[in-house]
This record gives sequence, C-alpha cells and structure tokens, in this order.
Amino acid sequence: MNNQNQPLKIWAGLITLYIIWGSTYLGIRFVVESVPPFLASGLRFFGAGSILLIFAILSKKYQKPSRKMLIASALSGFFMLTVGNGLTTSAARWIPSSYSALFAALSPIILVLLLWNLTKEKPTTKVILGSILGLVGVGILMSLKSLAIKGTEQYYLLGILFLFIAVFSWDIGVVIMKKAEVNEYNASQIAGTQMFVAGCMSLIFSFFYGDFDNFHVEAVTTKAFLSFFYLLIFGSVIGFLVFGWLSKVAPPTLVATYTYVNPLVAMILGALFAGEKLHPMMLLAGGIIISAVVLITRANVKKEI
Repeated sequence: MNNQNQPLKIWAGLITLYIIWGSTYLGIRFVVESVPPFLASGLRFFGAGSILLIFAILSKKYQKPSRKMLIASALSGFFMLTVGNGLTTSAARWIPSSYSALFAALSPIILVLLLWNLTKEKPTTKVILGSILGLVGVGILMSLKSLAIKGTEQYYLLGILFLFIAVFSWDIGVVIMKKAEVNEYNASQIAGTQMFVAGCMSLIFSFFYGDFDNFHVEAVTTKAFLSFFYLLIFGSVIGFLVFGWLSKVAPPTLVATYTYVNPLVAMILGALFAGEKLHPMMLLAGGIIISAVVLITRANVKKEI
C-alpha cells in the first residue's frame, strides 16, 4: 500500500518544494524593504540552523562531527549562504524577485562549467549547448535595465553583479561538499551546521557593517515580519526537510526540476503580489534559460554531475 502511494507522496513533495522555494524570492524582496539584507539573512539562517540541529539531536540522527565535516560545512555554508544568499538578498533591493529566480536557475549551468574546469572532463554536446543557451539568456536579461525596481535603476548593474557572484559562490559551496564526502552524517545535521555557521558569519558581517546601529525594530512592517518567519520556517526548515526526503526517495533528475519550476512560480507570484512586470524579453530569456537547464539536467540522467 505504501509503495502504491509513493509516487503520489513524491509529487506532493515536489509541488510543496516548487511553491515554497519558488516563493522565497518574493519573501526576500518584502523583508529587505525594512530590514538590512545581511542582518535578515543572518537571523534567518542562525534560527533555521539552530532548529535543524535541535531536530537532528531529538531524532537521534546527530553524530559527533569530525574535523573534516566541520570544515566542509563551515566553508560551504559561507560560500552558499553567507555570500550566495547574502548577495541575493542584497540584490533584492534593486532587482525584481522573478528576475533573481531566473539567475538562480543558472546554477546547474555554472556548476557544469566549474566542474569541467576542475575535473578536465569534457561535457556532452547537450551540456555544452545548454551552457551556451544559458549565457544567451543571461545576455538578454542584462540588457533589460527597465526591469529594475522603480527608483533603483542606478544599482541595476551592481544587482546583476551580486547575482552572478551569488550563483557562482553557491556552486563553489556545492563542490566543496561534494569533494568532502561526508555522507555518513544525516542531512539535517549537515544543513543545520551550514546554516548555523553561515548565520553567525552573516551577523558578524552585518554588525561591522553597521546594520545593528541603523536597524529599528519598530520600522519593520507587518509584511516584512511575516515574510521573515515564512522564509525561516518554510523556506529554510520545511523546504530543506522536504528536499532531503525527496533526495532519498526520488530520481535526482526529477528532484532537479525545482531549478526550472521555481522561476515560473516566482514570476507568477511577483506579478500577482508585487506588481512586477512580465516583460516579453524577460519571458523570452526565462524560456531560454529554463530550456538550457532542462538540457543539462536531462543530459546527466545516467551520470551525476
């Protein structure tokens, strides 16, 4: 009976992941309207990391961490969350949420190019074609300065730079964890450690940047407050637990579909709740980027990147 229900459970998990992770970009945009980016990111991951570590301990899945595990988790957490998510959060002040989601979809493309450079293993024709398509899509996005959030046009190129660094930094973190080979630890413990360390680093950066002096709780809007807790509980904790479960029970290529479904969700939510314009050229760029990601993920059905 359980086996018969498994496909339904998997699709329920995928839909949950699509909605939760696709909506985080809009949540981030609402939060940074009244909370400094790195302070918001730091508090989010410090809280989520603490919850996941407590979950790992209470579920008796926690193991004494080795030095290698701690170093790998700290480094990957720094690159993926402190830098990656921190810069994505910073860019949300100037770049529409749907736009940021499209850049995040470039991650598999950049990861392929990064691993190609590190391993010297030539990618397949489909992967090369997908990478070229992805770059074409990015070129179109870079030309759309009119998409910048009203009044922040002067920061448009800086926002693009932040998003590029964010995606590249995220993939560096992925490579670090892949090379570390610490699969003997439960996923909630690894992610909890990454988030906790990244949260602390983000808060330290935020402190020295002066965010604590300039931040006033009374200035936080109800929308930003609710969005923050949505990001913490749903975007980080629940989203990760669902992703961790799917990674164990579903084919990797099926799980990877979130990379090209999330931008679609972000576009719809951004248009409905933030008044973001669905510019025809952005839709074209989005279609090209998503096609590129599909090519790359499908090209690796039999062989993991």
